[in-house]
Amino acid sequence: MQPIIVLVLYFLTGAVSGFSRRRKELPISFIDTEQDGKPKASECRFGGESYELEQTWHPDLGPPFGIMYCVHCECVPIHKKRRIVGRVRCKNIKTECPKPTCPDPVLLPGRCCKVCPGQDDNPDLTITVDLEREEQEKNGRHYAAVLTGPGVPRAATGRFYFRKKTLQYSFLFGEELGWPTSLTFLDNTNNILEEFALTKTALQNRTEKLCGAWARLPRRYRRTLRSEDMAVSLSTDLGTISGKVMKYYGLSSELFSGLLEGPSGAGTAIVSVSPGTGSIHVNILFKGIVKEGEQNIHFIIKFQMSHDGETRSVEEAVVLESVGPDLSTIEIRTVFDSPELGALGRGELTLWLAPTLNPSRILTAKLVPRLSCDIFDCVLQPAETPSGDANGIAFLYFTRAGGLQYNIKVETMDKVVDLNIDNGKKSKRLLTVIDGLMSTYANGWANGTAMLNAGQVDELFKENLYLNVATENDAQALRGRLVTHLAGPSESSGEAVMMKGEDSSISGVAWASLDDTCRLHYNIRLEGSELDTSSPSLELEDYPIQNLDNLKALPLFPSTKRHLQDCRGKKCSGHADNIHKLMMARLDSGDAAFLMTNAGQNEFVLKGQMLGISSPQACLPRYARNDLEIMPGYLRDLGEEIGDEDLAENMRQKCAYEGSFYEDGNRWEATHDKCKMCSCQRGKVDCEPIVCPPTNCSNPIIEEGECCATCNSPSVDGRGCNFGGDSLFHPAGSKWHPYIPPFGFSRCAVCTCKESSLAVDCYREECPPLTACLHSEAIRPNPLACCKVCPKREEKSNSVSKAHPVLTADPHKLNDMAMARTGLDILASGGCSWKGVHHENGVTWHPTVMPWGEMKCVTCGCKDGQTQCKKKHCPKLTCSLKIRDQDQCCPRCAANREEEERAQRTLLISNREQRKLKRLKRLRNIRNQERTSG
Repeated sequence: MQPIIVLVLYFLTGAVSGFSRRRKELPISFIDTEQDGKPKASECRFGGESYELEQTWHPDLGPPFGIMYCVHCECVPIHKKRRIVGRVRCKNIKTECPKPTCPDPVLLPGRCCKVCPGQDDNPDLTITVDLEREEQEKNGRHYAAVLTGPGVPRAATGRFYFRKKTLQYSFLFGEELGWPTSLTFLDNTNNILEEFALTKTALQNRTEKLCGAWARLPRRYRRTLRSEDMAVSLSTDLGTISGKVMKYYGLSSELFSGLLEGPSGAGTAIVSVSPGTGSIHVNILFKGIVKEGEQNIHFIIKFQMSHDGETRSVEEAVVLESVGPDLSTIEIRTVFDSPELGALGRGELTLWLAPTLNPSRILTAKLVPRLSCDIFDCVLQPAETPSGDANGIAFLYFTRAGGLQYNIKVETMDKVVDLNIDNGKKSKRLLTVIDGLMSTYANGWANGTAMLNAGQVDELFKENLYLNVATENDAQALRGRLVTHLAGPSESSGEAVMMKGEDSSISGVAWASLDDTCRLHYNIRLEGSELDTSSPSLELEDYPIQNLDNLKALPLFPSTKRHLQDCRGKKCSGHADNIHKLMMARLDSGDAAFLMTNAGQNEFVLKGQMLGISSPQACLPRYARNDLEIMPGYLRDLGEEIGDEDLAENMRQKCAYEGSFYEDGNRWEATHDKCKMCSCQRGKVDCEPIVCPPTNCSNPIIEEGECCATCNSPSVDGRGCNFGGDSLFHPAGSKWHPYIPPFGFSRCAVCTCKESSLAVDCYREECPPLTACLHSEAIRPNPLACCKVCPKREEKSNSVSKAHPVLTADPHKLNDMAMARTGLDILASGGCSWKGVHHENGVTWHPTVMPWGEMKCVTCGCKDGQTQCKKKHCPKLTCSLKIRDQDQCCPRCAANREEEERAQRTLLISNREQRKLKRLKRLRNIRNQERTSG
């Protein structure tokens, strides 16, 4: 018996839709790029049979089931990366069969729905199934919203894309609204889920589009988004506008967008285009121009353009069946000629929507390339032989008006004679070329705006366009594919960084920006051969000011590097926190660079100078950078400069030696004086002479360049041992005392690098047994001695007499008990006084600081009359949700669902308090300004 195939059933959603009388109805075509004879991605296989895209059938499960006439299957086209692939989708239509009117209906052969005896019509034919629409509406990642508000004369529309726990959003709003001040996400009961303060970034200033991302969307809010229970609102100078975030058909293939506005309502247009046939699909979402509950409303939709004194228009008549409480939707399919397609790409096509019986309630929109904030970047490389002196990058984006703003940087020794964009086709009939870029080229840069037609916009989003640089000697000196991605936090600076090395066979483009929290976001993409298996290391390097006029004013802080990430493959993205404020100042001045280093078989080094990074004022140090780099003691003032006490304490533990920084506990060979070992001890460099082990020969020798004598010459063939205890290389056959910070050289141990096995063998010196005293009474003759010895009798008696003067009694008083020690007694015996309280020598405690109480994270100790307090360093947590247990110093990661919810509530309350403090601070500043002006 054959296994039963389980079919996934999809159910229709109850969306309101309109029907149109179409002038033409040409479907959007899909081009099969696979060769004949090979398995095609643009087809479906089911039960051993092949089906073309959009082909339908009833599955045959074989005996005993046979053909399932109640199951409707279709080969649905799905967008996957840069191609169209087929996926089988099936649906049970039995639930949609009309109920027969007779008491005993019958099921005829080859039918799904039962009919009355003698009934001639087939109800199966009246059931319509649109599995492609259901696939988009149920499993799509794209959402849209129309935002309006009472008393606000203008509106806005938004697009949302959810991927990898991140919800990316973009908005297009009426110019009279001004730039919004805040963005708020709400649930269906108007509870605030998240709120973002909006400031205009460099990229948004150029495109006039509002873009951003909600990263690490909680699982609960993801369910809210998928169930379409999420809303969004924008706060503007004219008031607050809001709208529901919902899925709509056509968003996944949207190529052009429009914001519909009018005196009575608002809406948005979702436009899909097949440039090859001129087929246009438009889904119009609107509200306000018709009343809820109205039925069978006639509309006129008009597309109009004016170019070179010529006005052309295309009109369609549609009927809206009914008006619901949410957005009404009207779908139309029509065909554009070349003039309309050209005007659509240039942003010169206007959409008009109005009820036939009430044309004054009109909505209009300018159709422009889709309003999502897409970035198109390109790595320019030599088309044939790699040359080390030829590199380039390009980055492009669409503006609000529909123009494609391009920025092209070229570095080559040859003279550039032409810049253009083409689709790489060999046939002249299929070749598309976008010219005119060379007119803006100067000093290695080409910056301008190009206008594209609808076909070129379609090829650009499908990544089928290439940027070509022609020189005097080569028509294709540099060439690269234009790759698209949505703008994220790293692209907000609006400037890309060129990553290049000595060999131009591998190069890249990088994006970086700093947000208001002083977090550095970065995104890097490399191009070249054998990059899929590479694992380059990414570092951030900064450079000091080079003041050649004043040799005495050399910077105390040399060039520093910070490791950011170990990347894998061609792409690398992430963020970095707790950046030193001196590095922030150097970033802001353009004296910093990305450094990518890959070791191994495909070795390369790439560097990209970061010239377009602007640091927020709150992230910069309070001193001028010119003074800061020659200011002694800056590390001691680091806590005030950074504002992070934990980081400040960590930086205070580091040591500066001979132009380099060392971590606490690191050890190294001294360069200022031979035969010394140095170590970093809590911010201080401690150097001491190397202690040599004793030799057991009569004629020891000291090799040239060595510090200690040996009996035999160590190996001269480069063989030796790397000992982890002191991070040094020791030749084969050598002996040494291990260096252990902070104690120094261990005279009780001797290590040897064996010549035969190159293994390190360490042994401890055997101490003689103690016969004249107990082990607890033994002492070391000096602090550097290895073995303890018994003290002399005088020393022993003195030590006993000094060890017990703790309690005293008055012999002249009968029945007198021991007297309590006073503060002077405690201080006299090595105790400490801390905030009026006396502590015995050797005691530790947690200090009490009013009004916070006992400080669990701080431990104080008394030693020989000196009080020292240390703060506990908590381990760095990688989780996003943290909780702190009662009476515990360090936070920990949430371990279960209840703790995650508690951490989210705590984080939400903290964010609200911070926003409240910011509002109070703004109000206080406004009042102070009013008082000053008054």
